[in-house]
Amino acid sequence: MTKKTSLLVFLAAALCEIVFLVWMRSDYRSTLLDGGEYEVPASIHFQGAFYERNYLPVSINISEASWQGDGGVQAGQEIYLGISKDDSGHLKIDHAQPNKPFSEAYIIARADNLADGTVYFRFPADRMYMLPEQLKKLSVVELSERVRVRDEATKEIQDKMKNEVTAQIHVKDGRVAIGRVLVNGVPVEQIYTTVGKNLRVKYATSGTEKDMYDGQAALTNEEEKIN
Repeated sequence: MTKKTSLLVFLAAALCEIVFLVWMRSDYRSTLLDGGEYEVPASIHFQGAFYERNYLPVSINISEASWQGDGGVQAGQEIYLGISKDDSGHLKIDHAQPNKPFSEAYIIARADNLADGTVYFRFPADRMYMLPEQLKKLSVVELSERVRVRDEATKEIQDKMKNEVTAQIHVKDGRVAIGRVLVNGVPVEQIYTTVGKNLRVKYATSGTEKDMYDGQAALTNEEEKIN
Protein backbone atom coordinates (compact mmCIF):
# COMPACT_ATOMS: atom_id res chain seq x y z
CA MET A 1 0.00 0.00 0.00
CA THR A 2 1.43 3.36 -1.07
CA LYS A 3 1.66 6.39 1.19
CA LYS A 4 -1.06 8.10 -0.83
CA THR A 5 -3.40 5.13 -0.45
CA SER A 6 -2.65 4.89 3.28
CA LEU A 7 -3.41 8.57 3.69
CA LEU A 8 -6.71 8.22 1.83
CA VAL A 9 -7.69 5.24 4.00
CA PHE A 10 -6.80 7.18 7.16
CA LEU A 11 -8.81 10.23 6.03
CA ALA A 12 -11.79 8.07 5.10
CA ALA A 13 -11.73 6.36 8.51
CA ALA A 14 -11.44 9.72 10.28
CA LEU A 15 -14.35 11.12 8.27
CA CYS A 16 -16.51 8.10 9.09
CA GLU A 17 -15.73 8.52 12.79
CA ILE A 18 -16.62 12.22 12.70
CA VAL A 19 -19.90 11.49 10.89
CA PHE A 20 -20.71 8.76 13.44
CA LEU A 21 -20.01 11.06 16.40
CA VAL A 22 -22.13 13.85 14.89
CA TRP A 23 -24.96 11.39 14.27
CA MET A 24 -24.70 10.04 17.84
CA ARG A 25 -24.80 13.53 19.32
CA SER A 26 -27.79 14.48 17.16
CA ASP A 27 -29.58 11.27 18.11
CA TYR A 28 -28.84 11.90 21.80
CA ARG A 29 -30.20 15.47 21.63
CA SER A 30 -33.29 14.32 19.75
CA THR A 31 -34.04 11.74 22.44
CA LEU A 32 -33.58 14.35 25.19
CA LEU A 33 -35.85 16.87 23.47
CA ASP A 34 -38.61 14.62 22.16
CA GLY A 35 -38.51 11.47 24.29
CA GLY A 36 -40.99 10.57 27.00
CA GLU A 37 -39.72 11.31 30.51
CA TYR A 38 -39.44 8.78 33.33
CA GLU A 39 -37.74 8.71 36.73
CA VAL A 40 -35.59 5.75 37.75
CA PRO A 41 -33.48 4.71 40.76
CA ALA A 42 -29.80 5.39 40.18
CA SER A 43 -26.34 5.53 41.71
CA ILE A 44 -23.10 7.27 40.73
CA HIS A 45 -19.78 5.56 39.97
CA PHE A 46 -16.67 7.25 41.36
CA GLN A 47 -14.01 4.84 40.11
CA GLY A 48 -11.12 6.05 37.97
CA ALA A 49 -10.29 9.64 37.08
CA PHE A 50 -13.72 10.90 38.10
CA TYR A 51 -13.06 14.66 37.85
CA GLU A 52 -11.21 14.39 34.54
CA ARG A 53 -14.26 13.37 32.50
CA ASN A 54 -16.90 15.41 30.72
CA TYR A 55 -19.72 13.20 31.95
CA LEU A 56 -21.15 11.79 35.16
CA PRO A 57 -21.01 7.95 35.26
CA VAL A 58 -24.47 6.74 36.26
CA SER A 59 -25.76 3.26 37.06
CA ILE A 60 -29.49 2.72 36.50
CA ASN A 61 -30.53 0.03 38.95
CA ILE A 62 -32.84 -1.85 36.57
CA SER A 63 -31.53 -5.11 35.15
CA GLU A 64 -34.25 -7.74 34.80
CA ALA A 65 -37.72 -8.36 33.36
CA SER A 66 -40.13 -11.21 32.77
CA TRP A 67 -39.50 -12.81 29.37
CA GLN A 68 -42.29 -13.14 26.81
CA GLY A 69 -40.78 -15.18 24.02
CA ASP A 70 -41.04 -18.71 22.64
CA GLY A 71 -37.32 -19.42 22.48
CA GLY A 72 -34.23 -18.73 24.53
CA VAL A 73 -31.98 -15.69 24.58
CA GLN A 74 -28.40 -15.38 23.41
CA ALA A 75 -25.92 -13.23 25.30
CA GLY A 76 -25.73 -9.87 23.54
CA GLN A 77 -29.05 -10.38 21.74
CA GLU A 78 -31.12 -7.26 21.15
CA ILE A 79 -34.33 -7.34 23.18
CA TYR A 80 -37.25 -4.96 23.64
CA LEU A 81 -38.48 -3.86 27.05
CA GLY A 82 -42.13 -2.89 27.22
CA ILE A 83 -42.37 0.10 29.58
CA SER A 84 -44.97 2.23 31.34
CA LYS A 85 -45.21 4.65 34.27
CA ASP A 86 -46.43 3.96 37.77
CA ASP A 87 -48.62 6.43 39.66
CA SER A 88 -45.59 8.50 40.72
CA GLY A 89 -44.15 8.76 37.21
CA HIS A 90 -41.40 6.21 37.78
CA LEU A 91 -40.37 3.81 35.03
CA LYS A 92 -41.99 0.38 35.15
CA ILE A 93 -40.62 -2.51 33.08
CA ASP A 94 -43.67 -4.58 32.16
CA HIS A 95 -41.90 -7.37 30.26
CA ALA A 96 -39.22 -8.13 27.68
CA GLN A 97 -39.72 -9.66 24.25
CA PRO A 98 -37.65 -10.57 21.17
CA ASN A 99 -39.58 -8.41 18.69
CA LYS A 100 -40.26 -4.68 18.44
CA PRO A 101 -43.62 -3.70 20.00
CA PHE A 102 -46.08 -1.89 17.76
CA SER A 103 -48.39 -0.15 20.21
CA GLU A 104 -46.41 0.60 23.37
CA ALA A 105 -43.36 2.50 24.56
CA TYR A 106 -40.21 0.39 24.66
CA ILE A 107 -36.48 0.39 25.37
CA ILE A 108 -33.90 -1.50 23.32
CA ALA A 109 -31.40 -3.40 25.48
CA ARG A 110 -28.84 -6.21 25.18
CA ALA A 111 -29.54 -9.47 26.99
CA ASP A 112 -27.07 -11.04 29.36
CA ASN A 113 -28.86 -14.30 30.07
CA LEU A 114 -32.25 -15.93 30.67
CA ALA A 115 -33.12 -17.94 33.79
CA ASP A 116 -36.49 -19.26 35.02
CA GLY A 117 -38.50 -16.95 32.79
CA THR A 118 -36.52 -13.83 33.72
CA VAL A 119 -34.17 -12.11 31.31
CA TYR A 120 -31.23 -10.13 32.69
CA PHE A 121 -29.78 -7.17 30.81
CA ARG A 122 -27.64 -4.06 31.07
CA PHE A 123 -29.55 -0.81 31.10
CA PRO A 124 -28.62 1.02 27.86
CA ALA A 125 -27.74 4.41 29.39
CA ASP A 126 -24.84 4.99 31.78
CA ARG A 127 -23.80 8.65 31.66
CA MET A 128 -25.00 12.23 31.85
CA TYR A 129 -22.82 14.78 30.10
CA MET A 130 -21.60 17.64 32.32
CA LEU A 131 -19.03 20.40 32.16
CA PRO A 132 -15.77 19.67 34.05
CA GLU A 133 -16.38 22.66 36.34
CA GLN A 134 -19.77 21.20 37.27
CA LEU A 135 -18.21 17.81 38.08
CA LYS A 136 -15.66 19.44 40.40
CA LYS A 137 -18.46 20.74 42.62
CA LEU A 138 -19.81 17.28 43.40
CA SER A 139 -19.13 15.80 46.83
CA VAL A 140 -18.04 12.19 46.61
CA VAL A 141 -18.61 11.72 50.33
CA GLU A 142 -22.20 12.99 50.27
CA LEU A 143 -23.09 11.02 47.16
CA SER A 144 -21.57 7.73 48.33
CA GLU A 145 -22.08 7.79 52.09
CA ARG A 146 -24.32 5.20 53.68
CA VAL A 147 -26.16 5.33 56.97
CA ARG A 148 -27.74 2.72 59.22
CA VAL A 149 -31.48 2.92 59.85
CA ARG A 150 -34.04 0.71 61.54
CA ASP A 151 -36.72 -0.79 59.32
CA GLU A 152 -40.06 0.08 60.91
CA ALA A 153 -41.70 -3.14 59.74
CA THR A 154 -38.99 -5.70 60.59
CA LYS A 155 -37.14 -3.65 63.25
CA GLU A 156 -33.89 -4.74 61.64
CA ILE A 157 -30.93 -2.37 61.15
CA GLN A 158 -30.20 -1.85 57.46
CA ASP A 159 -27.61 0.04 55.43
CA LYS A 160 -29.00 2.60 52.98
CA MET A 161 -27.68 5.54 51.02
CA LYS A 162 -27.60 8.80 52.97
CA ASN A 163 -29.10 10.67 50.01
CA GLU A 164 -31.64 9.39 47.50
CA VAL A 165 -30.25 9.45 43.96
CA THR A 166 -32.56 9.13 40.97
CA ALA A 167 -32.31 9.95 37.28
CA GLN A 168 -34.71 11.50 34.80
CA ILE A 169 -34.43 9.58 31.56
CA HIS A 170 -35.94 10.24 28.15
CA VAL A 171 -37.06 7.42 25.84
CA LYS A 172 -37.68 7.74 22.09
CA ASP A 173 -37.92 4.92 19.54
CA GLY A 174 -36.23 2.54 21.96
CA ARG A 175 -33.28 4.83 22.65
CA VAL A 176 -32.54 6.19 26.13
CA ALA A 177 -30.76 9.36 27.27
CA ILE A 178 -30.19 10.57 30.82
CA GLY A 179 -31.37 14.17 31.11
CA ARG A 180 -30.85 14.81 34.81
CA VAL A 181 -29.50 13.15 37.92
CA LEU A 182 -31.39 14.18 41.05
CA VAL A 183 -30.23 14.11 44.67
CA ASN A 184 -33.21 14.22 47.00
CA GLY A 185 -35.19 15.71 44.11
CA VAL A 186 -32.65 18.48 43.30
CA PRO A 187 -30.47 18.41 40.12
CA VAL A 188 -27.03 17.13 41.13
CA GLU A 189 -25.24 20.03 39.39
CA GLN A 190 -27.15 22.53 41.57
CA ILE A 191 -27.07 20.89 44.99
CA TYR A 192 -23.38 21.61 45.79
CA THR A 193 -21.70 25.00 45.62
CA THR A 194 -18.17 24.22 46.84
CA VAL A 195 -15.41 22.53 44.85
CA GLY A 196 -14.34 19.14 46.16
CA LYS A 197 -11.37 16.87 45.55
CA ASN A 198 -11.29 13.37 44.18
CA LEU A 199 -11.66 10.74 46.89
CA ARG A 200 -10.91 7.05 47.07
CA VAL A 201 -13.68 5.33 48.97
CA LYS A 202 -13.22 1.93 50.66
CA TYR A 203 -16.64 0.63 51.64
CA ALA A 204 -17.32 -1.31 54.82
CA THR A 205 -17.79 -5.05 54.28
CA SER A 206 -19.29 -5.88 57.68
CA GLY A 207 -21.07 -4.31 60.60
CA THR A 208 -17.79 -3.90 62.51
CA GLU A 209 -16.17 -1.73 59.82
CA LYS A 210 -16.70 1.82 58.61
CA ASP A 211 -16.40 3.41 55.17
CA MET A 212 -12.93 4.93 54.76
CA TYR A 213 -12.21 8.05 52.70
CA ASP A 214 -8.73 8.92 51.41
CA GLY A 215 -8.02 12.46 50.19
CA GLN A 216 -11.11 14.09 51.70
CA ALA A 217 -11.76 17.65 50.50
CA ALA A 218 -10.86 20.44 52.90
CA LEU A 219 -13.77 22.19 54.55
CA THR A 220 -14.67 25.67 53.47
CA ASN A 221 -14.55 28.45 56.08
CA GLU A 222 -18.33 28.38 56.41
CA GLU A 223 -18.32 24.59 56.94
CA GLU A 224 -15.63 24.93 59.62
CA LYS A 225 -17.78 27.46 61.46
CA ILE A 226 -20.75 25.12 61.38
CA ASN A 227 -18.68 22.22 62.74
